[in-house]
Amino acid sequence: MTPNLAPAFDEALEKAERELEQICLDEIHDLGISKTHADLLGSHTVVTYPPLDSLREVDGNLLFKELRFQPEVDTYMHIPFCEYPCKFCPYTTLSISGRDGEQMPGYMDVLKIEIATWGRKLREQNTKVRSLYVGGGTPFAILAEQLEDIMTFVRTTLPFAENPEICVETSPHATLQDDAQRKLEILRKYGTTRMSIGIQSFDMESLKDMARTFRGHTQNDEERAVKFLLESRIPNINIDMIQDLPLQSKDYLERLKDDLFKVVELKPQHVTWYNLRLRPETAYARHDVKLVTEKQSLHTRLTIWNFMEAVGYVVLEGDRFALAQSYEDKFRQTRGSVDTDLLGMGVSAYSHLHPGFFHNPREIGSTVRADSQRAVQKYIQKVMENGHAITYGFPLTDDELLAGKFALGLKRGVPLEEIHEFLSVSPECGPYNNMILRPSTKLIESGLLEVTDGKVRFTRIGRLFENEICATFYSPRVRYLAHERRGTITEEIRQNYQNYRVAQELNLTRSEQPSILSMGVL
Repeated sequence: MTPNLAPAFDEALEKAERELEQICLDEIHDLGISKTHADLLGSHTVVTYPPLDSLREVDGNLLFKELRFQPEVDTYMHIPFCEYPCKFCPYTTLSISGRDGEQMPGYMDVLKIEIATWGRKLREQNTKVRSLYVGGGTPFAILAEQLEDIMTFVRTTLPFAENPEICVETSPHATLQDDAQRKLEILRKYGTTRMSIGIQSFDMESLKDMARTFRGHTQNDEERAVKFLLESRIPNINIDMIQDLPLQSKDYLERLKDDLFKVVELKPQHVTWYNLRLRPETAYARHDVKLVTEKQSLHTRLTIWNFMEAVGYVVLEGDRFALAQSYEDKFRQTRGSVDTDLLGMGVSAYSHLHPGFFHNPREIGSTVRADSQRAVQKYIQKVMENGHAITYGFPLTDDELLAGKFALGLKRGVPLEEIHEFLSVSPECGPYNNMILRPSTKLIESGLLEVTDGKVRFTRIGRLFENEICATFYSPRVRYLAHERRGTITEEIRQNYQNYRVAQELNLTRSEQPSILSMGVL
């Protein structure tokens, strides 16, 4: 261990303990909020609105005809093939080897058909692509020839703006292969500005438990992979970490200290440190693994914040850290907004643009592997039939846009003036406005939210529960549809939705009911 980091860690730990003593968890629980390891109706963070599980099957061809882009759009491309099925991973992924791997050439050909369809649509509407995020799966794990082929195709087929942001995901295993240098040359050639590598932990025991080790894996491979990327001339390197992994329920502070020290020794430009959340389909969830307690989770998060700040990182959100503001993940800003356009391509990719939110095939309800196999087959069939794969959708009506502004906007602060203007021209938002009035008041009175500089935002304590609080702003419609799809509907959820629909039918408006602004709550 690096001796000069020990005092910073001890101080961060002591400060976290003092902060934790000031938090009354019983009062927070009384608000219906607690730190959990369950997913948030489709994601491990509140990063989209509506949450993915609330979408329903739609007429994709009809929706495709109605789509209208803004002058600029951000894009995402999903390559589902991966080296190993991690026990925590909920995403649509297939093995890069065996029978799954045999589907790769066919999948990549179909992906190009979909890209070409969207390329024509974007050019018809004079829309430029300002960013591309290539995720999966592990896109960097495919063959160099395949990587060059798809990057050449997407860069020449879509109408890119000048100097777009381009990010590609990788793994330690893929980064340490013999062809990695050639792949990096390909990515630099096509303007890649950011690489994101999934480390999750530097602890070998934890890596084995997650099923993230490979033949010949050594203790230093994660470190070697990060160093290789930092020397690659790609200007922004992000590493993904996860807290609250099952083995961290034993000696969680010692394991945390080792991970923190290693991160700081490597000093990547950006770090994303997730809280573990498990969808029911994941291997960890199906085996009911033991996890850290709520207090241990909060203690861990406070220690991470304190330590990362002490060594020079800027805390951007509750789980994101950067050496400078300029290294912020710009794609995150797009995903976490209902005001910008996002176009997703590939199996399970989602999009939001006028007139709504839509999704390519994504299956839930079985195991991750079985769901992924069904989704890929459905995706291929849809694209071959229609040129696109729009399967699920959700209309972004004004009340849902308002819900999205709160659910997604709180992490950066919700401008009061913007909400005031929105309510003044959108009377249909009355029922939603009335619904959030009381909870918003309680969140402020409890010290979880505050109003500063004309924005509603999290307090430091509130940020510990930021995703749980954001999810409380989901509309009753979204909650009902998501739980119905998951088979977890309750009478309370059903009744809340019925009451909401009645209120909408009565057409309650701001002139008849006070808004959260006019009452002075916010």
